[in-house]
Amino acid sequence: MIKMKIDTHIHSQYSKDSITPLEDIVKYSQKIGLGAIAITDHDEIEGTWAVRKLEHEGLLLIPGEEVSSTKGHIVALGITDYIKPLQTPEETIDAIHDNAGIAIAAHPYSYYRSGLGSITRDLDIDAIETKNSRFIFGVSNYLSNNLSIEKDIPPIGASDAHFIEGIGSCYTEIPDASDVDQILKYIKKNKTSAHGKRTPMKLIIREVLRKKGLKTKPKVIEDE
Repeated sequence: MIKMKIDTHIHSQYSKDSITPLEDIVKYSQKIGLGAIAITDHDEIEGTWAVRKLEHEGLLLIPGEEVSSTKGHIVALGITDYIKPLQTPEETIDAIHDNAGIAIAAHPYSYYRSGLGSITRDLDIDAIETKNSRFIFGVSNYLSNNLSIEKDIPPIGASDAHFIEGIGSCYTEIPDASDVDQILKYIKKNKTSAHGKRTPMKLIIREVLRKKGLKTKPKVIEDE
């Protein structure tokens, strides 16, 4: 069976903690062979709509948002409208479902990055990030994977990239899909597998320094 690789958790210049241009995200994603991506900025959907105006041949674009609930972050995929932040996790998930989307627990056991934690097991989530590439020791992904197996929750691999080089570090494999609706169906039917590795620590440190106001030289993406 033909498989495709997707990255469902990428931050752009429209996110409060990223400066990555949408054009660079699209070019790099095409370059490394991803079949679909989702721009999931923090409590913001302007970027996920703006990217659709760009040329993106061979790359499906999944509407998305990383929503801050009162207990932690939830990635919304396939939504038709903005999901407001600071609702309870239950209210957030209901709002995502009401907007034709699916709800994914983002890095749930990464407490320092506002993961949902142990309440994840009691929520009506559609999938869970079992491989999020922005980890330090790996225990958060280990615990997420255990919950995925225990509760039969579809596993998701996602980069959570805040800069170009992080895109695709972790990714999800699904059967080849022709459109976004089919991707969402494959995820809900648990036809997913999570793959990838940690974003190199030197790049994460560089990002932390940038956020603290120190200047770093961004990588320029050139056409081949």
